Amino acid sequence: MRVLVTGGAGHIGHSVCEAFHKQGFRVRVLLHRSRFKGIEFDLETEWGDITEPDSVRRAIEGVDAVVHLAGLVPPLTEQKPELARRVNVGGTRTLLNVIRERGERIPLVFASSAVVFGVCPDVTECLHPHRNPCHPKTVYAETKVQAEELIRESGVDYVILRLTSVPYLRVSLSEMRTQGFLIPLTNRLEFCHPDDAVLAIVNAVMRFDTVKGRILMIGGGPSQQMHYEDLLRAVLGTFGLPLPPQGRFAQEPFPLHWYDTTESQDLLAYQTKTLADYSTDMANQMPAPVVVLMRHFIGPVFGRLIVRLL
Repeated sequence: MRVLVTGGAGHIGHSVCEAFHKQGFRVRVLLHRSRFKGIEFDLETEWGDITEPDSVRRAIEGVDAVVHLAGLVPPLTEQKPELARRVNVGGTRTLLNVIRERGERIPLVFASSAVVFGVCPDVTECLHPHRNPCHPKTVYAETKVQAEELIRESGVDYVILRLTSVPYLRVSLSEMRTQGFLIPLTNRLEFCHPDDAVLAIVNAVMRFDTVKGRILMIGGGPSQQMHYEDLLRAVLGTFGLPLPPQGRFAQEPFPLHWYDTTESQDLLAYQTKTLADYSTDMANQMPAPVVVLMRHFIGPVFGRLIVRLL
């Protein structure tokens, strides 16, 4: 079975491709400019643009399923809104048109985002697509809502996965400076380990007949519902660092919350890891002596200075 992954060089796309390969799939990736590094298996590469029909036609030839991850993400979506709409919405429209041209029932798994709900500081229940409407507040969220609408109205067989914010295993200082202070410390969020997000996507293809036509929330489950402060303490604490000064963090609510993932877990069985596993995995990305040095010397002695410099 051959699966096409659009945006395979993105945030979780690389891991999605590896996971499909381990399940015995032949993997094809539609790439635009980005290089695909660190792959140790045969990968079919199609160079092209998700907004160009000819590129998509070449990429989709002979595939049995499509995982649509391609798209711009913040902060670029907010800096270049027209480009974001052309890629995120226009690219989805092009993909749907080509699938319909084929005249075959090709399963489509679309990675949407939980930010489509907007900010919900006064909501006490866990959010769910059937109970809570979308109120997008950013260009990125607007493009996800528009892409979802195109998919639902297309006649194509689909499942939409609304993913909570899935963190990188390697977070750079520049990313921490530009993105790490946008969320209030008291903001609700639901953690989801990157491996679990990948497993949900792969299982959505493998169990497509069961999930077809649904919009499913993808998050870590009740045990991973926390506040942003909890997440930061765990991640920074992995390296012996304290929280940055509270005044550095935004005060306006951020469009993250807790989600009802009962249905998605029942259907996809993907919730296997926790924030504690993530902290361990982050530490394993670095040489063990460096982690020990950070935890027991650099962090305790210089930690407050380090986080003030972020």
